[in-house]
Amino acid sequence: MRTNVRRPAHECATASHELRTDTRAFADYVSRVRKTGATVLFVVAAMAVLSLSSSAEGGPPYRRTTPRGSFGEDGPELLVGVPGGRAWGIESALLPVPAERTGFRATVEVRDPEVREAFVRVAWYDRATGRPRQFALTDATFVHAGETTSVVVALDPPAGAIAYRLRVLARLRSPAALSASDAVRVALSSPFSWLAGFPPIRLLP
Repeated sequence: MRTNVRRPAHECATASHELRTDTRAFADYVSRVRKTGATVLFVVAAMAVLSLSSSAEGGPPYRRTTPRGSFGEDGPELLVGVPGGRAWGIESALLPVPAERTGFRATVEVRDPEVREAFVRVAWYDRATGRPRQFALTDATFVHAGETTSVVVALDPPAGAIAYRLRVLARLRSPAALSASDAVRVALSSPFSWLAGFPPIRLLP
């Protein structure tokens, strides 16, 4: 596992309408507008809910890091599909750094030969609210096409870290490629107590 720390950057015309004197017609118009507005609010709320999905284990909600990717579930496993270019995938909601030393287990399977590598990443933040910028990254072992690897990752925050996001990312061999929707399958455990003296990451049998 490696952690890279980066310094954060210091950083009407309205269409004319004829006046309506028919109060019944005006009331009908207001009623239609209210119904339309309610429908729009419902659709927006539904899209917001569908943009986040929880793991089957009851873990934190996740979302795609790009709308060109795909995200689904198969029992306890999360299914990730990505486009070419940089590393894409899914990320969790912003989570507070645990008060006690903890870790989690990740089992990553890469089924699509288009995938060059997949990996689990922890991004660290100095704030737990608003829209903070990450200042450090911790990457687990890369998993390649045809491989299934289980790792235990310690949530070992760098100095100044208040919150983190858990990500599952993948890079494709070709920038113009698009992976299968279940190119990467990953099962993530809930955080568990981490005993002192163990290495920050180790491969499981």
